[in-house]
Amino acid sequence: MSTTIDVYSTTDVFPLVHQTRARTEELFRELLARHGIDSTLDVTACYPRERGEELRMVPPDVRWTPGLEIGFGYWLNGVWDSNSWPECLVRDDDDLIYEDDPDALAYPSFIGRWGLLPELAHRLAPETLDLIDARRHYWSEYRNAAGPAVASTGYGLAAAALAEATDGVIASFDSAFELEHNGETAEEFLSWWGDHQINFYGKKRFLRSHWENQS
Repeated sequence: MSTTIDVYSTTDVFPLVHQTRARTEELFRELLARHGIDSTLDVTACYPRERGEELRMVPPDVRWTPGLEIGFGYWLNGVWDSNSWPECLVRDDDDLIYEDDPDALAYPSFIGRWGLLPELAHRLAPETLDLIDARRHYWSEYRNAAGPAVASTGYGLAAAALAEATDGVIASFDSAFELEHNGETAEEFLSWWGDHQINFYGKKRFLRSHWENQS
């Protein structure tokens, strides 16, 4: 199944899309170099498109705004490999905990607040939870089910790039990683994510585009 990695910011910073793209590329290149993988990794940013539509690249001056979805393309040695899909979303009132919700009995102090906060309270200080709760937006990054190793690694690096830029924290509620990592900062997340992915998939999966490996 597809899995998502979310970023919950503590600021109202909306970085340029190309800042996120460039930082994702930088983090990926650093990861490959650290593991001695001699591949050139490039990341591009385009708008989603329907079948038959012309590909539209994202201009350099575009900032993230709620409702914006972008396709990050991952290229190995000049050959396209795969995509992940970061999106900036609006927090909905349906995401709040109400008095008649089942969670209200377990978390009465969170009534009227964002429903994800109890999931992060084990790691984050109350002041940080307050900052997250004050935001009306968040980011979600997903990769397709059974996706290639490159996108399955890159979408976590893209989430880390967004968390860095927004003083945010990272979480997943559909098993992109273990729940114990929910609420990590970009620095904490980067201390294990990339290495885990390389070790899980093996270095060979990062030497050539998976399209070349299939031919």
